[in-house]
Amino acid sequence: MGEQTNRQISIDVLRGFAMFLILSMDIGGAPIFETFTRLWGEDFAKAAADQFSYPFVHGLKLCFIAMPMFLFVVGLVMPFSLNNRREKKDNKKIYGHIVKRSLILFILGLIAGGHLLHLEFANMPVYNNVLEYISISYLVCAVLILNTNTRVQMIVTGILLLLYWLLFVFIPVPGGGGDHFSKQMNLAIYIDNILLGPFHSPGSGRVLSTISFIANMLLGVFAGQIIFGNRDKKEKVKRLFIYGAAMVLAGTVWGQFYPVIRVLWTSSFVLVTCGISTLLLAFLYLIIDIWGYSKWAFFFVLFGANSIAIYMMAHLFDFRLIGDVFVGGLSRLFGPNGHDFIQAVGAMTVMWLIVYWMYRKKIFIKV
Repeated sequence: MGEQTNRQISIDVLRGFAMFLILSMDIGGAPIFETFTRLWGEDFAKAAADQFSYPFVHGLKLCFIAMPMFLFVVGLVMPFSLNNRREKKDNKKIYGHIVKRSLILFILGLIAGGHLLHLEFANMPVYNNVLEYISISYLVCAVLILNTNTRVQMIVTGILLLLYWLLFVFIPVPGGGGDHFSKQMNLAIYIDNILLGPFHSPGSGRVLSTISFIANMLLGVFAGQIIFGNRDKKEKVKRLFIYGAAMVLAGTVWGQFYPVIRVLWTSSFVLVTCGISTLLLAFLYLIIDIWGYSKWAFFFVLFGANSIAIYMMAHLFDFRLIGDVFVGGLSRLFGPNGHDFIQAVGAMTVMWLIVYWMYRKKIFIKV
């Protein structure tokens, strides 16, 4: 796989890695990480299982990285894609495409996270899925990219990160008990309760977190401006490493008094996870797009090339049922832990074969 003329392979790999993490821990019937840890004994499984759950905790876990990385990658490719459209179309058509894409993503999010296809609207969760967060964030970021320069975008990002923190600190919430970041009640949950009412998932605070989602995507935009810029490739790697390390350091320091909390998508959480995403991108860009070692990454490229398609499939189908057609008999020869792991691998294999077939047929579903 040589370097592509219109996209960097390293970006597809990063997107594919994020999607692999999501599939391996959340959806599609392929909890590979969790089932794998059970093979190593009960004590190890208990210790490792903590990395694959989503409780309201302070700090970082493996499962916390995937979603912000996915938003980061959406921002990463926006400078390239919007500049391309600006060269070929007038502004009216560009804005039409942006609005259309945002609406489609929001509807797909309602299907995936709100179970829209069940047609049970009375208590259907709204604004409960990463595609819905991407929808709103993409709309705002696209308008900023088309109408402002990088300096203004950086100022906006800084304001958003600070604003999200200050809102928590200075606005008291009934029932909060003085803890600004209480998992029982905080400003984000309070706003969701008011605005979404029966369409609110208990304990979530996504409406206010939109401020942070937008900042998350904008941090990806800045990395995209580096990687699609005109600088020397080695200079790009250097800047990406510096940019990523600075975010991790800033988020870690800020996290000492502004907790890194994934459920609230705090600004410190955004900085740390986007910093990790940037450092990983720098490594991938160096290894794949500069040194040319790309064959090892083909597994992730396929998930990255059709990420939305496989994400939606994984929400709509339990791939264990399909995988069991091939590995069900084999898995029963092992104990319960081995059985679960083989099932998970079978489900993941089926999903990978689907995107492999799509790749070979040059079917790329874009929104």
